[in-house]
Amino acid sequence: MKKGTIALIGGAVVLLILGFVIPVSVGPSEDARVVIDHTKKVYSAPACFDQADLTNNLEETTLAQARQLSYLSESSCTDQELATERKPFLIAIFQ
Repeated sequence: MKKGTIALIGGAVVLLILGFVIPVSVGPSEDARVVIDHTKKVYSAPACFDQADLTNNLEETTLAQARQLSYLSESSCTDQELATERKPFLIAIFQ
């Protein structure tokens, strides 16, 4: 093999290893769907909707819109579903 090929393969291996070592913060996007309750002024993640204590004054919207309206999280379930977590860079890309 040529020296350039070995250097290129070595560089790719180093980048691959760094991709599994360097952590990044991954959180929900601003376009994540949530259910907001206009009566209680709270929002709920779809996964937590069945156990949420909400009224009938509901609307489906984005997380950005719920935050813009200054609505609060309905429960710890919603907080966990929409939490920011630290993951290796390459794993975060594929999720």
